[in-house]
Amino acid sequence: MPSWPIVARPAVVDALAEGLARRPARSHLLRGPSGVGKTTVAAAVAATLGAQGRTIVPVVALAELSEVPLGALAPLLSAPVEGASDVAARLSELVANVGRHADSYLIIVDDAPLLDEASAAALYQLVRVFGVPALLTARDEHALEGAVARLLHEDLVTVIDLDGLTLDETRTVLRRHLGADPRPESLQRLYTTTAGNPLFLRELTLAAQRSDRVARGPYGLEIDPARLPAHVLDTVAGRLADLDPGERRIAELVAVAQPWPRAAVAAEERAIVDDLLDAGVLAPAAPEAAGYLHLAHPIYAEALLGSLGSQQRAERRREAAQRLLALEDDPLRFTGVCLLSDAGGPVAADDLVWAAEYAHRVGDHARAVRAADEVMALEGTAVSPTITAHAALITASALSALGGDPGQTEAAFARAAELAVDADGRAAVEVRWGQHTALRELDPARAARRATELLPQLGSAAALLTPDLAKWRLMAGDAAALETPLADQTASDSGAALNAAIGMAMMATMAGRVADARRAVDAGRPLADRFAAVQPFAGGLLDLSAFLVHVADGDIAAARAFAEQRRREPFADSAGVWSYALAIVHLHGGRPDDALPLALLAVDQLRWRDFTGLLGPAIALAATVHAQRGEVDAARSLLASLQPAQRDDVKVVLQAAEAEAWLAVVTDDDAAVAIGALAAAVARGVELGHLLLAALTASVAVRLGGSAAVRPLLDASAAASGSPLIERVAGLAAALDQGDAARVIALVEPLVAGGLVAVAHAALESAATLADGDRMLERRARVRAAELGLTVTRVRSIRSPRSEAGLTEREWIIAQAAARRERSREIAERLGVSVRTVDNHLASVYRKLGISGRAELEAELRERS
Repeated sequence: MPSWPIVARPAVVDALAEGLARRPARSHLLRGPSGVGKTTVAAAVAATLGAQGRTIVPVVALAELSEVPLGALAPLLSAPVEGASDVAARLSELVANVGRHADSYLIIVDDAPLLDEASAAALYQLVRVFGVPALLTARDEHALEGAVARLLHEDLVTVIDLDGLTLDETRTVLRRHLGADPRPESLQRLYTTTAGNPLFLRELTLAAQRSDRVARGPYGLEIDPARLPAHVLDTVAGRLADLDPGERRIAELVAVAQPWPRAAVAAEERAIVDDLLDAGVLAPAAPEAAGYLHLAHPIYAEALLGSLGSQQRAERRREAAQRLLALEDDPLRFTGVCLLSDAGGPVAADDLVWAAEYAHRVGDHARAVRAADEVMALEGTAVSPTITAHAALITASALSALGGDPGQTEAAFARAAELAVDADGRAAVEVRWGQHTALRELDPARAARRATELLPQLGSAAALLTPDLAKWRLMAGDAAALETPLADQTASDSGAALNAAIGMAMMATMAGRVADARRAVDAGRPLADRFAAVQPFAGGLLDLSAFLVHVADGDIAAARAFAEQRRREPFADSAGVWSYALAIVHLHGGRPDDALPLALLAVDQLRWRDFTGLLGPAIALAATVHAQRGEVDAARSLLASLQPAQRDDVKVVLQAAEAEAWLAVVTDDDAAVAIGALAAAVARGVELGHLLLAALTASVAVRLGGSAAVRPLLDASAAASGSPLIERVAGLAAALDQGDAARVIALVEPLVAGGLVAVAHAALESAATLADGDRMLERRARVRAAELGLTVTRVRSIRSPRSEAGLTEREWIIAQAAARRERSREIAERLGVSVRTVDNHLASVYRKLGISGRAELEAELRERS
């Protein structure tokens, strides 16, 4: 079994090293729960400062030696010292020697609260009197007393609370140890259970490996954590053994249902809860204002529940459920129903089906299947056919989300169709079945055929299915789907109205009709929660349209902020949508290095969950980024992985054309071939009503010098849509095609505001050559191009020159300083270089920007500012 990897946590290590090396020195106390990595971080800090010449004085405090005078310092005092025959004399010499050279030493004390009194007094003297920097570690459960507490009281130590690993760090550790990424559900379970505690994470993972509970699945390694080893539980057993029966009962209730709402605490229990908080057994859950509590250490729950028999655990679950169900809150109701089910007690069928639907909506699809299956097991009793049919649909839909056996999922949908009690129910089944076929099975044409055959049988219920049918037809490349009439989303308060709003928002954003799209999104929002049973992912679909509204409106700052806000839920079914969206933002911003990790993550996330049909476009996007970076084989491999049905989707047509175009540029320096491929894809995009994405692809052709090839298509799109972004791209293509440098320069800032930094940069470089002797215009173009060039990564072909026309970051800094009238000597002193180096950089700046000297440079940069 490979050794367990260590995460460096450079931000924490660097901050501590900087603080300890500062003059005057500032000592630090690193505090956190056991196993959180304090000793590892301290060792990394010691290695960092040791490499800088510091002498490290390591001290390890042990509970067994806490009553032994100078027990912690015994290893340091064991060596004989000339003229110091006894321990007291050796200690005095040690303190004096280290104190005389305080700036040369760093004291590292592990578990400082366990120091014996004499060792703690020596530490206090070194820090307080001599100013020797020290890094102390302390567990949360250890009280600070004596000399160590005095260091804090006298403000001689900065306290740093060390949190657990982040989600990304947890994923990295598991990947390094296991050799592959964990499945998102497994990652979520481990991260939630361990709170990122490295020790707990390691022990759970190793226990799972020893029990053969790690298996490779279709979406990553599936890890089923086994019970923690006894030696890990023993680390907290003593702490929990001190709890009296009343305290232990409250802790057990929290353990079965955390986070635990304060509202569920009885009046007579509040003092007990306060005592548990003071003792560090409970802690407020973030955000604290929400009023929830959880156990202060992730191992506590395992230890508490492990000490209970099955009957006692069931009793605690039932008691917790009763309290939560009395609070009339949907998340708490869900937890309560699940606890009752887990306790083995009777649960009403309508509660079970509600919990199944709720679980499916919030992404807990495995729980949704379990709850729905419980309902199905009641079939033939007093359960109504409507509830049974609903449970069957949830089972099928949740199985689709889990991505298990295709045959099992298909059979589940067929059964749901058979159990549908009326046309409305059958239409609801077909919506989700078609989504499964189109998105999970990558066969939108088959989904469209089945829905088309069913439509005449549905009567008025067909309105629910029509918007999705139009989407599947478009994904299959059927342009006639654009003529599908969608009912006015304000016509009724129904699931059909919700689906119509989603469909109208999608069509409007595709076409760049900002006002129409915004109205449709606003109309759908109030319906999304009420009709989640019809469309569980309605909120995510409306969010995607809202993001595209910002893009079409030319407001990339709002679009990016919106996507980053939605991406904060890493285990949501929509996670891949927002990784994809942000990768697109970085790509058109000219930052392929930033786009690549997001694009690759989007592919993995969308393979796991894709309710939007973005997996194919994400694969093509990742290929595009690889191509821009010159990684030809990786780009071609991704393009080759696209399925034929995905190739029919116009979103894939457009994005794959960008990838092929950059491959032509990078491998053959053939802009003509690239522009031809892009123009053909843009024409197809316009034909299928995807004017917004077509404009983005057209901007790549403009960037490569193909304005004339895409200008007519852009002009037509701008006239049809009214999208500010499309109008800006169309205006740029026209200005470049006409050789109008002034117009190009005027369009740059609106393009940058719309996120099209890469094409704006290329357009400025073209404008400098179009200025036709107008030195002021040329200079303006070159200066702004130089500024944008600092953030744009150039795409190199095999014949690209190694030197670039743009300014380097150092040249730009010196140019700005010179424009502020700083003298070369002043600039040199500030940057730590020679005057000659500054003058050489300025000469390069003047040459690259076409500027004669400081006066013109000052005038141009003053105008920019």
